[in-house]
Amino acid sequence: MSAQKQRERQQQAYQEQLRQIQHQREQKMREKLQQLKAEYLSAYSLPLNYPAKVTSVIDDDDGGGSNKSKNDSIRTSREFINARLLEAGLPLGGGAPSKLTLGDHSVAAQRFISDLEGTGCYESVQVHIGNDQDNNDDDDASPEQQQMFDVTVRLKEKRWYKIYIGGGVNSDDLSSLGTSGGTSTGNAFGGGAGAALGALPKLQFESSLSASNLTGFADMSTALYSVDQTGASSFRFTHDRPLCSWLPKQSTLYDWLMPQDPRLVGDKSIEEQKTNDDIDEMQVLMGDDAQYALGGGSHVTLGVHALCLEQDFESTRSSKEFTRSIGVRLANHCRGASRGPGIGGPNKPSTSPPETMAGPYFFLDWNTCLRDTLPRRHSEFPFALDCSSDVAKQAGTAFKHSLTGGMYLNGSLTDDRYDPTMGYDAHLVGEVAGPPGDAGFWKLKGGGAFHFPLELLQMMTLGIESNDGTEEDETSASVMGLTLHSSVNFGIARPLTFNGLCSNLGGIPFSDRFYSGGPGQLRGFLPAGIGPRATKGGSSTPGGDSLGGDMFYTSTLAASIPFPSYFETLRQNGGRLFGFANAGTCVSVDPSVGFGSLSACSRIMNSSRIAVGGGVSMGTPMGRFELTYAVPMRYGPKDARKHVQMGFGFSFG
Repeated sequence: MSAQKQRERQQQAYQEQLRQIQHQREQKMREKLQQLKAEYLSAYSLPLNYPAKVTSVIDDDDGGGSNKSKNDSIRTSREFINARLLEAGLPLGGGAPSKLTLGDHSVAAQRFISDLEGTGCYESVQVHIGNDQDNNDDDDASPEQQQMFDVTVRLKEKRWYKIYIGGGVNSDDLSSLGTSGGTSTGNAFGGGAGAALGALPKLQFESSLSASNLTGFADMSTALYSVDQTGASSFRFTHDRPLCSWLPKQSTLYDWLMPQDPRLVGDKSIEEQKTNDDIDEMQVLMGDDAQYALGGGSHVTLGVHALCLEQDFESTRSSKEFTRSIGVRLANHCRGASRGPGIGGPNKPSTSPPETMAGPYFFLDWNTCLRDTLPRRHSEFPFALDCSSDVAKQAGTAFKHSLTGGMYLNGSLTDDRYDPTMGYDAHLVGEVAGPPGDAGFWKLKGGGAFHFPLELLQMMTLGIESNDGTEEDETSASVMGLTLHSSVNFGIARPLTFNGLCSNLGGIPFSDRFYSGGPGQLRGFLPAGIGPRATKGGSSTPGGDSLGGDMFYTSTLAASIPFPSYFETLRQNGGRLFGFANAGTCVSVDPSVGFGSLSACSRIMNSSRIAVGGGVSMGTPMGRFELTYAVPMRYGPKDARKHVQMGFGFSFG
């Protein structure tokens, strides 16, 4: 009996083993079928109808009302939506047999959603691909149309108005250095050095009223009044809308900007079409906020702006300035597309400088402004000036008329806009001021940054191999996360007289000269801490008023690593430790002497300042934060130095 029971147990164990093997085979078969199904669906080509349907998310959820009521509740232009779908890479309208698959459509649809939500006019955007049952029974549709799929865009639009009352920070403080003595007020709310971080931004009270999507083209209008902690007030107004919304639909420029109706294109070879592979390759190179078309299209905007601004420069050149300006800007996308809770974003509108926008950003500004320079008054003798004679000479009202153009990549080619470890960034801005203004000059400023992780270098030299415990793997662990950074920024300005039409009394105005120093531009020195100075200054500038220069450069070499695992919170939030060496100068060169001359080059090299140190950095929603300790190694007797500094900014410098 015992032998028989043993045989039964063995048979049961054998049968159990067979069931497990069968179950494993079935599980593997199901997984294989799921994988094949996913591959088939992702590779399945879907011809799409044109135009796409546009409805309201609210109306769809209500379940009541006719299709007409759904369409009437949408302020957004359907032609505008279809243009953005085509520009995002969704091949509406059939035409030549599309090689784009369902997976490609999903990528293009997500790009379209990110683009539209970035305008700040929509609570949510949904894209549905598929036919309704009613459309499948349509006898009037041709056989070709019945085989194509509908694209439905469901929009949940924000209210047409928005009121904001609360606090904030002055974003101009984050981009004020390396350009003028503060905000480049003649250039429509900014246009700073791009890689420069200013001192800590000022807190301010803000109240704003904005109106969005009034024309149906995701336009944005904003009026903003603010008072900072020093009592300086400002008023700003902007109105940005796509250029196509300003034009009649029958115009040649409108036809050139808007994508052509794909049903009228006709058959084209696949080589002549823009394939989705090209779009995907561009998206790999650019970050999430780089969905804006470089060539423009329906994204090209034409906006107007006005500004009344009071600025305090008493800590650097013993004066204040009051500016009133108006201008027009042509750009590759709307200013309202600036996103993030710190600047622009869902809580308040954006009237910020170009370097705060989603990148890449290209713009052309025409601007006029009246600028009052108010020298500091003596505290005991109100009728006496407490400033240098150089500042006193530029007191009064001056009129400026200028044309400015430039581009900011704004971190679109880096892995992280505010705390990059790989990729490169660049900016270049040119300005010409002339008649009928009082000042005449041309100015060019630019720069770039490059970030290279050593881990990538090891992959390139040794190849990507599995961890086998060799000495090379130990070396790999030692350089894991180590990144090298480099940046260079420069600026050149020269006066122009236009045959005497511009007076240029006192040379280029102080507010249009370059200033150097600060915790993201030239660490170890205060903002406007180096460069030409008056022999003496007021009581607020005992070392002499900073007069600015017509040429500057700064360069930085740095290496950074993530925080040790012991500081888990800082490490998870992208905090990094870095060491740096930076050099730079700011000089004035006689207009009769070229910058390429031997004397000018010698002066630039001899006046260069150098500082080394280390610090911590972290990318935040508001921008890049860094805390540094620097030791100036080469400096002048009147330079304003500082070892410990904190700063916010928009990019590495």
